[in-house]
Amino acid sequence: MSFDGPNTQDYENVVALNQAYLALLRRDKALCRGLTGCSAPLRQRILDLSQHQIERLAATPFLLFSFREQDDLYWNRILQNQGGRDLFRSAGSDDVDTLISAALGFIWQLAKRNPYALRLFCGATLYWCERIAELTFFRLLDAVRCSGEFPVLRIAGHHELWRKLLQGGVSRENAIRHAAQLSALQAVLTDPPDTNRLETWSLAARNVRAPGLQVAENDPPRQR
Repeated sequence: MSFDGPNTQDYENVVALNQAYLALLRRDKALCRGLTGCSAPLRQRILDLSQHQIERLAATPFLLFSFREQDDLYWNRILQNQGGRDLFRSAGSDDVDTLISAALGFIWQLAKRNPYALRLFCGATLYWCERIAELTFFRLLDAVRCSGEFPVLRIAGHHELWRKLLQGGVSRENAIRHAAQLSALQAVLTDPPDTNRLETWSLAARNVRAPGLQVAENDPPRQR
């Protein structure tokens, strides 16, 4: 795979998508349901962000919302769905539909052009990036629209990360803000995979027949 870093336009797209998401949270109840994994004080803090704070937080160098990129069971389910709904039937408000379409378009083209950058922006696995790249954009958009689900706050249960973003990450001081946002990016990239994948790896490891280790005393004596 390519290891080229994101370009300036990629970052600009991330900022624009983050701004749209944070602004919509304040007025779209359906989208707000994606905050449920977050503690009540942090949810309220997100909804109470001023416009200036939204602009600062949106500059965080990853997507603040998630399409559950690490949940293989979720993606197996929605991709097995053969559709049946009108592609352009509104899953929410027009603004939310626009956000979903724009975000999926950005993700899809990046999966094909630079999956390494997509992994940085989403904390996604290489497997997920390759899977998205194999789809047509129509198929990806159709699957997500037909699921009737909305993007969720990225790793909403990581309260320490979100406290850092909602404090230092919106600071007027550039150095403090950038340090908090880069620290959050590191947490996103090193956050452990979901439980389903860990269980799958554990079961696979049990089936591996690795040779047993021998202590030095059991080694055959050398000839003199």
